[in-house]
Amino acid sequence: MIKDSKLSTLNDTYRWDIQGLRAIAVLAVVIFHINPQLLPGGYIGVDIFFVISGYLIMGFIWRDLNKESFSLVTFYVKRVYRLFPALFVMLLLSAVAAYFILLSDESVDFVHSFISTLFYISNFYFYLEVDYFNEAMKFSPLLHTWSLSVEEQFYIIFPIILLLVYKRVNEWLFPILVALAILSLLLSELSIHWDESFAFYASPTRFFQFILGGVVAIYLQKYTLSQTLNNLIATVGFVLIILPMFLYTEKTLFPGLHALVPSFGTALILFSGLQRGHTTLFLSNSVFKLIGNASYSIYLWHWPLIVFYKLEVSPSLSSLEQITLFSASILFGYLSWRYIENSTRLAYKRSDGLKVIYFTIGSSTVVSLLAFYSFSGVSYRSLESQSKASQYLDYKADNFRAGECFLTSQYDNVDFFDKNKCITHSNGKKNYLLVGDSHAAHFYSALAKVIKEDETLSQVTASGCHPTLPYSGTKRCSSLVKWAYEELIKEKHFDTIILSAHWAYADKQSLLSAIKLLLNYTDKIIVLGPNMEYLQPLPRLLVKAPEGEDTKMIYKRAGNYKAVASVDYHMKKYLDVEKVKYISILRVLCSQDGCRTTARDGTPITFDSGHFTHEGAYYVVKQIEKRLFDR
Repeated sequence: MIKDSKLSTLNDTYRWDIQGLRAIAVLAVVIFHINPQLLPGGYIGVDIFFVISGYLIMGFIWRDLNKESFSLVTFYVKRVYRLFPALFVMLLLSAVAAYFILLSDESVDFVHSFISTLFYISNFYFYLEVDYFNEAMKFSPLLHTWSLSVEEQFYIIFPIILLLVYKRVNEWLFPILVALAILSLLLSELSIHWDESFAFYASPTRFFQFILGGVVAIYLQKYTLSQTLNNLIATVGFVLIILPMFLYTEKTLFPGLHALVPSFGTALILFSGLQRGHTTLFLSNSVFKLIGNASYSIYLWHWPLIVFYKLEVSPSLSSLEQITLFSASILFGYLSWRYIENSTRLAYKRSDGLKVIYFTIGSSTVVSLLAFYSFSGVSYRSLESQSKASQYLDYKADNFRAGECFLTSQYDNVDFFDKNKCITHSNGKKNYLLVGDSHAAHFYSALAKVIKEDETLSQVTASGCHPTLPYSGTKRCSSLVKWAYEELIKEKHFDTIILSAHWAYADKQSLLSAIKLLLNYTDKIIVLGPNMEYLQPLPRLLVKAPEGEDTKMIYKRAGNYKAVASVDYHMKKYLDVEKVKYISILRVLCSQDGCRTTARDGTPITFDSGHFTHEGAYYVVKQIEKRLFDR
C-alpha cells in the first residue's frame, strides 16, 4: 500500500475520518430541519449515524469477545456514561422552556414524550401518536429523540445476540447477521406500503443499517486494496450519501430500499477508511473533527432550539434567523460536549457496575413523576378567551370518515373503502361525487349538511391522493382513483363531480387530463381551489396572537398566502374549460381586509395548518352553496 506523507501524520489508531462522517451527518440533519429546501434529503444523516454506530459498537463487542474480556454490564454502564448525561440536561432545560411556551394540550404531549425519551422508547411513542391528522407532533420539541431510542434498542439487543452466537455457534455469525439484515430490510420495505409511520420509527425496520456497519467492522478489517481501488470505493460511497441529500424529499418512500443507498455509501466509506486513503485526509480536517466530536450534542440541541424559536418568536425563518439557529445549534452542541460529555464519559469506574444502571433508572423514574406532576396543572394558563381555539389543537377530524371513505397510512389498503357507505348514488336523484385527498375529505360533512332530500353525495378520498391522470401516489391512492375513474363513474351517472386536493402548480396538466376523461361521463365538474395555509396550526396562532392583533392579519406573519395565491391564480386561468367551474376557496376566506380565521361561532377555520374543522368547512360551503348546487 502506498503511503502519503501527509496521511502518516494522522493518529495511527483513531479513526478521525469517522468523526468527519459524523460531522457531515449532523450538519445535513440540522440544515434539513432549518430549511428543507436547501437540503431536501438531509434527513438521511440519521441513517449515516446508524451505520456508524453498527460499525463501532459491533466491532468493539466482537473484538472484546475474542479477547474474552466482554461484559454486558460494563458495556451498558459505559453507554450510560457516554450518552445519558447530555440527554438528561437537554431534557431538563427543554422541560423548563416547554413549561412557559407550550399550551395546555401541547404540554400533555410534551410530558409523555419526555418520559418516553428518558426510558428510550420515544420512537414507539411517536409512532403511536403521529397520525395523518396530528400535525402538532411536528412541533414536538423532543421528536428528534426517536432516533436515539432506536440506537439504544440496538445497544440492548445486539450485544446479547453477539454474545449468544459467540458462545454457541461462532462460525454461524455471518449468515445470521446477513439473515437478520435481509429480514429487517424486507420488513422496512414492506411496511412502507402498509404503515409508513411504523417503517420510519420502529427499530426492527432500521436494524439492517446497523448490521451493515457491523459486517464491515467484523469481516472486512483484514482486506487490503490498491490505493486506486480504495479511493474509487470511497468516491462511490460519497456519491451514494451526497446525492440522496439533494434528490430525496419528504415524499420519498423511506426507509426501505431508499435507505439502503446512503447506508451502503456509508459502509463503503468506513471500509475505505481502514486503509487511510485520500478521503481520510478530507474527513479528518480540523473543522470536521470539532463538529464530529460534538455531533451527538449538536443533534440533541438543534431540534428543541428550532421548535421553541418557531413557536415563541417566528413561525417563518428569515435567512438571518436560519443562520442564527444553525450557529446556536453548533454552539449549544459544543458546550454540551465540552462540559457535559467530556466530564462524564471518562468518569467510568469498573466498580460502578449495576449501581449506575439502577441509579439511572431510579432517577429517571423520579424525574418522570416530577415532570408529570409539574405539567398536570398547566392547563390553568389558558385564558377563557383562548380556550375555544386551544381545544382544536387536538381535533379528532371524525368528519373526514377515515378508515371508511377516507384512506390514510393507517388504513393503507383499498379494501378499507366501504363502498356501501361511501357511494350513495340513487337513480331519480341528483347525484354528486366528491373525489380527492384530505382537502376533499374535509368538505364532506359540510356538504352532507346542505344536501337536499332529492340529492346524494358520494365520497372517494385518500390522503396524498390527487384526482389526476396519470394515476400517482401510493397504491391505496392510485387503486382507489383508478376504480373511481374506470368503473364507478361508468357504472353510475353522477350529475356533478367535485374535485378537491392540496393542489400544486405542477398539477395543472394532469388535472386537465383527468377532467377530459370525466367529461365523458358527467354533466358538470367543479374544481375547488386551494385554501389558506399557515406555518403552524391555526388554533395555536389564535391562542398566541399578540394582544390587540386583528386575527385576520395573522396570515401576514404566519401564513403561506403568496404561494397559495399563485397556485390559485394559475389554476383558475388554466381551467377555463366548458362544463368546468373553478371555485376559489382562497377568495372566500381572504380579501383586502385579511383572511378569515374563525367560523361564525368562533371555531377556528382550520384545526392544523390547512385542514378545515367541520365548522370551518361549513362556513365555506355556505358561501359557495349556490355555485356548487346551482341554487
